[in-house]
Amino acid sequence: MRGRVIAGFCYGQNTQTPQWAHSYRHVIARDSVTSRRIIGELPHEASGVHIPDARNRIVQDFLDHAAKPDWLWMFDTDASFGPDVLDRLIASAHHKDRPIVGALAFGVRIMQDENGREMYAPTLEAPIELFPTIYYMEPNGNGTVIDWDYPKDTLMRVHSTGCHCVLINRSVLEDPRWKDDGHPLPWFRTQYTPNKVISEDSFFYFKAGSFGYPVHVDTSIKTGHVKTFVAGELMYDMGRPKPEPAAPAPVVESGGIKIAMLT
Repeated sequence: MRGRVIAGFCYGQNTQTPQWAHSYRHVIARDSVTSRRIIGELPHEASGVHIPDARNRIVQDFLDHAAKPDWLWMFDTDASFGPDVLDRLIASAHHKDRPIVGALAFGVRIMQDENGREMYAPTLEAPIELFPTIYYMEPNGNGTVIDWDYPKDTLMRVHSTGCHCVLINRSVLEDPRWKDDGHPLPWFRTQYTPNKVISEDSFFYFKAGSFGYPVHVDTSIKTGHVKTFVAGELMYDMGRPKPEPAAPAPVVESGGIKIAMLT
């Protein structure tokens, strides 16, 4: 479906990555000589606990825009993507049947031990794991579960995802039910349950779903997630295939020092 698009994003002083800037420039360049869908952008400076407020301001500014754009393209400034990402999101979306479509994205977190503690080594390196931001509601309604075995290159319906790179139709955001409870953060807010903290993104998707707006992720539309980490032997070992057990290397002594010889 064709339609006018506004790009909206939150940024902090140190969160606008070069990879994101490169990706965004190429999308803008492609759009300017092809479909010319993008009619403006809504950047808001925010980080950490202030992100929900910024996301809400982006939505309100989108709805107040004089041109009444059809789609809000929301993304993070640590995302990377191809120049055709917006075209592909538009192609997968539909104003009624698929009014919310996200690209495939991955979160990064430090692995935890059996007691739930993050596994830092004395060198402050830590094993990390990637997880797809594809979520379903737990049966008891107190949180989400990750779809670790998501289908590749598929447009799939989900309960929640992130806002790493997502396209949202105007009809979803202008629904008056968002403001029924009078909360100052109608669309995005952190929510606390007995067992978990529900992120502002999941709050948005769960609420949209409760209003009857389906949420989809197109796993054929890929994005990257720019991160920094401490590199060391722990991460090196985790990224290598486990070798078959081999016979011990011959050891010789030289000057009282044991040396393993190459075989």
